[in-house]
Amino acid sequence: MVAGPGHEVVIIGGGLAGLAAAAAIVSAGPRNAGITVRIIEGRRRVGGRAASFEDPAAGELVDACQHVALGCCTNFLDLCRQAGIAGSLRRDRTLWFIGPDNARAACAASRWLPAPFHLLPLLGGMGHLSAIDKLNLSVGITRLALLGTRHVRGAAEEPATYAWLVGIGQRPRVIELFWRPVIESAVGESLELVAVSAARKVLVDAFLAHPSALELHVPTAPLDELFGDGIAGWLEGQRVVIETGVQAAAIERSDGGGVSGVIIQRPGEPARKIACGSCVLAVPWRQAAKLVPEVVGDGGGRLAGSPITAVHLWFDRPVVDLPHAVLVGRLSQWVFCPNRDHYCQVVISASRSLEGTDRRVVVDRVVEELRQAFPAARGASLVASRMVTEPTAVLSVRPGADALRPGPTTAIEGLFLAGDWTATGWPSTMEGAVRSGRIAADALLRSRGLPGNTLVADLPKNLLVRLLAGS
Repeated sequence: MVAGPGHEVVIIGGGLAGLAAAAAIVSAGPRNAGITVRIIEGRRRVGGRAASFEDPAAGELVDACQHVALGCCTNFLDLCRQAGIAGSLRRDRTLWFIGPDNARAACAASRWLPAPFHLLPLLGGMGHLSAIDKLNLSVGITRLALLGTRHVRGAAEEPATYAWLVGIGQRPRVIELFWRPVIESAVGESLELVAVSAARKVLVDAFLAHPSALELHVPTAPLDELFGDGIAGWLEGQRVVIETGVQAAAIERSDGGGVSGVIIQRPGEPARKIACGSCVLAVPWRQAAKLVPEVVGDGGGRLAGSPITAVHLWFDRPVVDLPHAVLVGRLSQWVFCPNRDHYCQVVISASRSLEGTDRRVVVDRVVEELRQAFPAARGASLVASRMVTEPTAVLSVRPGADALRPGPTTAIEGLFLAGDWTATGWPSTMEGAVRSGRIAADALLRSRGLPGNTLVADLPKNLLVRLLAGS
């Protein structure tokens, strides 16, 4: 079936997955001229969980939780270039680690050594690890890379990463001072629950694959501006219609069983129908299960989320003298210092242990950890604080989860699924969300007889990495 004039696509959900799907459709080439795209978003702004709030002191926007991308996030970075916002991402080649003894380590991969030898100066720079630790870590990295397909992704018997690391003899110090901060911050889940295949994905793609894979790309503008104004503004320039503050109540079907429209409702207004020939459902799994339970099935009920907590702190003077730092062996995992001298944000992934803890207790502990790690913080006074926890910030990539993640196509003609919880081959990240939108858009375009090939390739792996990682 070839799309003709007037064929409308409705995308339910204006998070990164929905935005990426819209961008992929309108950029697929001149043959898509007969397709119009409309995004329906229940919140007042697009961006989904990548949201901002207003700084009560300065009146500026502050991100609810710091989002960063790595150099291996090829599709997210491509979308940023496509929408003209790539200039608002700062590239940090150096990763700063602050050990339990407050010693700092500036770690950067080599630009000149071929992969995987580019990691040698990075690992060598980790002063919080002893020589024996580094040797033990090198063995662990090699063992995980060589694991290959011996553990089927998503299999129920697949071990969790912590148990697997202990089983291969990784030292407790190495687990706590390297594996825990690296894996937990990358996938947003505790090491005791992360499937070993997900940990291997992080290791291979972010560490081993390419010398630029581990570079941090940090937004220098609020996410509301990047996504709500930048990407959404670019899409509107491509004639994509974006409606915010509108809830999708139902997906209607024709007599033949295919998608015929979406019922939407704005608060205080009567429901109305938007006729369409295709629909991309780009919302979290629980919401998707409510709209089309027969499609998502009980898998939506068996998928689990993992919480992430961001502690926002305003001091009476600058306290953090680094753009970012990994705080090793502490409750605080990452600290980011954006372009606000007196403000910093501490991110705690897999923060379910904080549930029920008094906010003031958490803030006091985080502030004390900052004062230990940063001398300038010791004489500073805390002016204001705010703690934001997203209970289901990411999909928990625990053993068996991948078997429940659906692909883009469904049994309903014209209905496609997107979202970082769908089957993308990636954990629940911004890259996973963008890939899901592009994968769904490709499936939709192909169903309409149009070319669909909008995914950007991974960073190239040389022969040695391919031999080591089996790819």
